[in-house]
Amino acid sequence: MRKILKKMALSASICAIAATGTIPVLAAEGVATQTITQKKQPSIKGKAGIIMDAKSGKILYAKKIDDRHYPASITKILTTLVAIENNKDLYGEVTFSSHAVNSLEHGSTHIGIKAGEKMPLIDVLHGIMLESANEACNGAAEYTAGSEEKFVDLMNKKAQELGCTNSHFVTTNGLHNDQHYVTARDMAKISQAALKNSTFRLITEKANYYIPKTNKDKKGRSLWNHHKMIKRTRYIYDGVEGGKTGYTTKAGGTLVTFAKRGDQELICVDLCAHGVELYEDTIKMFDYAFQNYYTIVPFRGIERTLKDDKYGILSVGNRVSPYTLPLKHLEDITIMLEKDEQPSNLSYRCNGKYFYVSYNKKQIGKATFH
Repeated sequence: MRKILKKMALSASICAIAATGTIPVLAAEGVATQTITQKKQPSIKGKAGIIMDAKSGKILYAKKIDDRHYPASITKILTTLVAIENNKDLYGEVTFSSHAVNSLEHGSTHIGIKAGEKMPLIDVLHGIMLESANEACNGAAEYTAGSEEKFVDLMNKKAQELGCTNSHFVTTNGLHNDQHYVTARDMAKISQAALKNSTFRLITEKANYYIPKTNKDKKGRSLWNHHKMIKRTRYIYDGVEGGKTGYTTKAGGTLVTFAKRGDQELICVDLCAHGVELYEDTIKMFDYAFQNYYTIVPFRGIERTLKDDKYGILSVGNRVSPYTLPLKHLEDITIMLEKDEQPSNLSYRCNGKYFYVSYNKKQIGKATFH
């Protein structure tokens, strides 16, 4: 069968529109209108914060999102993603070196892994994301790239590929280094990429996990997620599905949280806040976004003529498109609107190899057929 559409059906091109109209925002899986809004923005205690639509990349709330801050352990979102993407076998056995477990600064978070201990990489990754185990980061790095330094090179390369322009990584775990920094915007981009990885999703959504006994630990280890909204303690929030905590003396508190309600999935980053402020800020930002924006899936339930279980014909308006589209990806295309924007004002058309999405006759997105 011929190859159709780039991954998740949309190209990354952006089409300009006059300043008085709607500004397009386009990413790998979604389209979002972006109009000038007078809605009251929340006030947060963190020095920087952002809410981003996980599919379109549209920024719904921003506070100093390009200022540099120390990320602390939210670094481990990138660490985990890089480890997953660079290992074909996630059940391969990691053997922890003496350096990996003994090079940590005093008092840093760990799960008591010993030199010479062996465990599957998938268990190591759970230790990283749930318990924020710093020695687990070192072990995963050595297993993946041969050394922490080479693994950090992979981290910075990945960040650059994702369009991070004002961040730099020196450690695998986020322990303090003056040259290890991130912005809220870049952290949201990294989180957006991580959420596209199914293995990362399976890990980050867990409240707890059990690592069976190893050659150095005969009892096994019970892991508990540090993120209070995932554990559903006093900070219960409808739709929270994952995230990562962080803290160092110089970074303060940092928090990344993912939440989904229906078809709308959001990424929230809060930097340099303290204690309960992180969760209070996150709730304020999520409340603002969920109350003022909504997401539709325009091709859900669209009338199709099936050719087989994967492909069919897309009807656009009253005419049948001559292009065969992968039906399994059609419902991955989402469009985010502000609460006062009406789906009835959306239109779609085919022209040559392009598929256009418009709002009030103004183009907001373009997909390429291949």
